[in-house]
Amino acid sequence: MISIRGLNKFFNKGRQNEIHVINDVSLELPERGMAAIYGKSGCGKTTLLNVIGGLDKFSEGTLTIEGQSIKENTDVIRNKYIGYIFQNYNLNKSETCFDNVASALRLCGMDDENEIKERVSAALSNVGMEKYLKRYPDTLSGGQQQRIAIARAIVKNPRIILADEPTGNLDEANTVMIMDLLKAISRDHLVILVTHEANLVDYYCDTVIEISDGKVASVKHNASSDGFYAKDKNDIYLGELNRSIIADENAEIEYYGDKPGSPIRLKIVNNGGKIYVQLGTEKVHVLDEHSEVKLREGVYEEKAKSAFEGKTIDMSKLPEMQGKEYGKLFSFKSSLKSGYAANFAKRKKGKSVLCACMALFAAVIVFMSSVFGLSFDSIEKAQNAYNHNVFYVYTPDGSVSQKLMGAVGMSETGIDCIRLSGMYPSGDETVNFRTGTFETFYQYDYESNFRTNAVYLSASLADNLELVEGKKDNLSDTDILITAKVADELLKKSTLGYITERGDLIGLVSNSFTIGGMSPRIAGIVESDESAIYLSEIAMARYVRNTASFSYTALASDFGIDAAEGEAILALRNPADTAYPALNETIKIQGRDIKIVGIKSFYTSYDAWLAGNGISKKEISAYFSDAVKSENPSLDSESEEFLAALDSAMRDRYYEYFDYYYAEADAYVRDYYFFNHGDIELWLYADKGIEEGKYSRISEEYYKALKYKELYGVYPTKAQLESAYESLPYTIDALDKYAFMYQEEFYSSYRGSLYQNTYMVSSADYAAFSKQLGETHPTAKVSYESENYDKYTEAVPYEYVQPDVEIDSVYYGGICYTVIHSNDPAKTAEWLYSEFSELSMPNEFYEPIITPDSIFESIIKEKRNEIITGLVTMAAVTALMSLCMYFIMRSSLLSRIKEVGIYRAIGVSKRNLVFKFFVEALVLTALTVLVGFFITSAFLFICGGMSSLISELFYYPLWLAGVDLVILCAISLLFGTLPIISLLRKTPSEILAKYDI
Repeated sequence: MISIRGLNKFFNKGRQNEIHVINDVSLELPERGMAAIYGKSGCGKTTLLNVIGGLDKFSEGTLTIEGQSIKENTDVIRNKYIGYIFQNYNLNKSETCFDNVASALRLCGMDDENEIKERVSAALSNVGMEKYLKRYPDTLSGGQQQRIAIARAIVKNPRIILADEPTGNLDEANTVMIMDLLKAISRDHLVILVTHEANLVDYYCDTVIEISDGKVASVKHNASSDGFYAKDKNDIYLGELNRSIIADENAEIEYYGDKPGSPIRLKIVNNGGKIYVQLGTEKVHVLDEHSEVKLREGVYEEKAKSAFEGKTIDMSKLPEMQGKEYGKLFSFKSSLKSGYAANFAKRKKGKSVLCACMALFAAVIVFMSSVFGLSFDSIEKAQNAYNHNVFYVYTPDGSVSQKLMGAVGMSETGIDCIRLSGMYPSGDETVNFRTGTFETFYQYDYESNFRTNAVYLSASLADNLELVEGKKDNLSDTDILITAKVADELLKKSTLGYITERGDLIGLVSNSFTIGGMSPRIAGIVESDESAIYLSEIAMARYVRNTASFSYTALASDFGIDAAEGEAILALRNPADTAYPALNETIKIQGRDIKIVGIKSFYTSYDAWLAGNGISKKEISAYFSDAVKSENPSLDSESEEFLAALDSAMRDRYYEYFDYYYAEADAYVRDYYFFNHGDIELWLYADKGIEEGKYSRISEEYYKALKYKELYGVYPTKAQLESAYESLPYTIDALDKYAFMYQEEFYSSYRGSLYQNTYMVSSADYAAFSKQLGETHPTAKVSYESENYDKYTEAVPYEYVQPDVEIDSVYYGGICYTVIHSNDPAKTAEWLYSEFSELSMPNEFYEPIITPDSIFESIIKEKRNEIITGLVTMAAVTALMSLCMYFIMRSSLLSRIKEVGIYRAIGVSKRNLVFKFFVEALVLTALTVLVGFFITSAFLFICGGMSSLISELFYYPLWLAGVDLVILCAISLLFGTLPIISLLRKTPSEILAKYDI
């Protein structure tokens, strides 16, 4: 029936508090009889039962029922073969006893109500509860509730009954009653009982499986398991009470028990042969043949049953059933009914607040969309929204790039400047500015005070433009020029009283990108009607690299080294990679010939650096042996005197060896810092000469020894250093002080660390890499470490990717365009279409050539960036409100976790429970969100028709209302079901155990 092989289960696997709760359990259980899983609390017996019953998962091994793995179609197997009896009954208190039992049949696909009634009545009769089918569980005693649970377990006549401490909450009499029922069931079924009560095991169980620390300690067979007589709490044994008799010739009254507080008043009347009894005393219980309390002669005597005389179970009316659809309990109709009942019938205060919040949520969304809808109806002139002199050409390879490079400066093309871009162009880029920081008030102010649109172009284009404010000569890499058009747009949006004139903009900081770790500042304003920002060649190259890397290259001067044009120093973060070119080898990077004139390798430790640089160091014993020989040339190296001198030298002069061993430490630390410019401690040493920075990288012990020598004039012995160790200064103490002192300088000069093998190039090459593509050595490609580095992947949305397109220059994960500035847009457009008319994109959604006219059409079509901004803002607020709604719905679910746990425990499938809650969410949405939506929408429509002033404040056409309706329904239904989906990721036993239900 049940076969278990090598079963293992862990709690917190792989963590320090890992528990091996089921440890290599193998069992074969028969088709019938009562088997006990017995052991102390915490030994894993309930977990094993839950695993057998499919309420919990296991880590390793196999578990089959009737030859079927419990891991496959778990809910089907549970409903088909297993009935579960829980210690705390797990009855749904909102349903009658009849519906609780009938649910087991409906979970097997039975829909014939007459058959359901017959089977439920038969099951309740078997447990003596047929009179209680219309009662609710809360009105029953513990023993009666457990009998209802047993009826639910047997109503479908499963082959296996699992009982988890079924008598744990019952008194002795009810325990015997329940155990008698289970014993009777076990005649024709397999009953697996979890208990820690030895007497139940001895009296009832045929097979005893003892569990200890998750392992099967023993399996024993019990020949004398016939049951047990227990004293019924409703039985009164007269022999145990004091007896007195009051008698005359007409009546004899027997009195049992203690003397009453006041005399019992009783009238007996014989009228015409009929006897009447009248009680004149309160709280007197009259017994008849229907009373639960019974009078017994003699005294109670505890005894085992000599042969099984307990309860019998008649399963003739409960034939084994063949289910149609397992795990489905809720239909659309029943879910509608429960959805209304759960949210509106007998509504509690919390539910009222929930419903009000959801209606308010709909109203807020409608009002917000009507406000942001103004952007759809109030577009500014499209001519002011983009730069009329900028084109974009899709650049998939070096041939296109080289052709564009050759066109710069040619009169017939009109092209005067180009650069690369790693983004699909949709017009000008958004540029943010802020007022920056004051020297007298240190702060990090990243909030933008101004925002406009512009294109980043080379500062050479501003040479012939008239200067309006500030300066345009001798610009640093962090100085930028803006056009008068950009300046005027910024002033329009200024909300600061002290920024009203163009000159006030000088010094504003852009936080759209950084140049060498620093934010660029406006240095000057030039006269132009273009929306443009001008950068130096190096600043432009840094900007391009910030937004898209086309090769593993860096500016050599940033790392304190010089490189001539056409040459590179190869910085090997991983020296073991043999695919990289050798010294003096020439390779291609983005179409340019680059000769490797130097190689710097990174080593994580001083020892590795020594080995990598071919430097060998003597072991300490060899070092001091040579020293003793040099100082005492007459001593025999095998003599005791020599050995004593060697031992003394190694003990007393131990730290002299450090001077020898770390002689090259300065070069190592500087090499290490070369790759790790983000390490402020190394920066303090390399740039500020603070020695502690070096010793923090090589040896704290050596630093301590040096400090000892400063104090006492000689190196300490090891023992002396250990004794004085805590009193000597630590490197970290000094470094903390200096790090705080120099932190502003460090972060303002920070150029970044090398996290991959990189080619360090000259400023000329670095600037050229921002303008052209071309053949690139595999090791210089940004996707080198990916196995598909030579494929075009993830450059466009996933579903449109053509992964087999071979290219040699597009950077991994992006798409490359060349940004082109023209002094004659008509010529440029004509030339581009004549040269690149055959250029095609990997998918139909992107254009290979984007002209100012196509950008204009795109802006009109997409209703400008203001629409996007409005939609993004609305989306953010909607997301925030949706998150709040999620937590509201989740908190609502918390009160129903017990209900969910019970449904999962008795076999309701995850899909069916999600369906139930989806329908309930649909009901809640219809009666709250839709009400709020229609009332608010009607208000806006009516007001908009009444006043033109209102129409200037709100824009809410029917199509926008339709969008709102779809969004509101989608959000409500999503967040109505998301909490239950999240909860159902847990196993049934986890749902029951994790929460206090």
